[in-house]
Amino acid sequence: MSTKRLSFSLALLSLLSYACKAQSNPQAGLQLNQNQSQPLDASTQSCVQAADFCVSPSVQGPESADFAACSKLPQTLQKNQFSAFCFNPFTGLPIPGVTIQLTVKAEDQTGGHLHTDTGRPHGDFNPASGLVDPTTNVLQTVYTSPDTAGIVDATVSGTLSDGVTQCTPTIVRLGVETHGLAAIPFSGSGYGTEPSTGHDSNNVFANPSVGTNLQRLPVSFDILAQALISAGFVSSQPIPTLTYLSLSLPFGGVFDVDTNGTGHIDSPWHPPHCGHRNGTQADLRIKNVPAELRPALVQSILDSHFIMPVKKENPSFPTASHWHLQAH
Repeated sequence: MSTKRLSFSLALLSLLSYACKAQSNPQAGLQLNQNQSQPLDASTQSCVQAADFCVSPSVQGPESADFAACSKLPQTLQKNQFSAFCFNPFTGLPIPGVTIQLTVKAEDQTGGHLHTDTGRPHGDFNPASGLVDPTTNVLQTVYTSPDTAGIVDATVSGTLSDGVTQCTPTIVRLGVETHGLAAIPFSGSGYGTEPSTGHDSNNVFANPSVGTNLQRLPVSFDILAQALISAGFVSSQPIPTLTYLSLSLPFGGVFDVDTNGTGHIDSPWHPPHCGHRNGTQADLRIKNVPAELRPALVQSILDSHFIMPVKKENPSFPTASHWHLQAH
């Protein structure tokens, strides 16, 4: 055999040996124990487009009097059972004696949040590390979801019983999502929408039935207002186009806002944007609606299956800049 051919053969064997060794490295893995998937509607936003597993956001509970008055949402921590392990890629079986480590990091620019303030909630695993069970060779752990929806990267790694050999880490993308929300059109018959600070136009998502009622409400208002004008109860005037300021974000969850109009979010990753987390609430601008037409608007709101439960954001406060609508 020529020297050139021998060198090539040795190089090929070395490459094959390296490839086999790489393929034989133990691999870390993570599996959601219970199937929490739900039927999907192609018209709705869904975390499965970007994530390996979908989980619901937690509700940390009322953080202000207005928030409590709006939604009356009790604290609900969403706990999701996972199995973490290290497996042999040839057999697919989990390896005994492994010490597992789990870390989490929320992805920026996900869940409709376009701001990148520090301290974004990511949820946590408990335990976040530990020795696998000697019977099953997996570590049972519970992931508690954050109340800020979006994508969270969970990195699982491990060390074999020799204390030296490392499992190849795996990054699993967790989608924290209120399932089934769909965007309403940015504008329609008798209404428009307005972007919000930190989210742009990601603020128009709703439960599909709620979204339908939000689009019907301006049509109802126009009919009632025209009837009042025709009957001479109010003066003839242009009927204003209604404006929705904010509904919910694409994945739901906490909707943080610029409450003071300063151009930045006042308290990132927290309320008080009352209840805009599950696609059943919306803010409706009111300052452009003349007082004499507001009774027609109130009736249209009630006819469209909404109530206005928020103190200072309903018809009882004539200086309110918007009314908070909540489906019922």
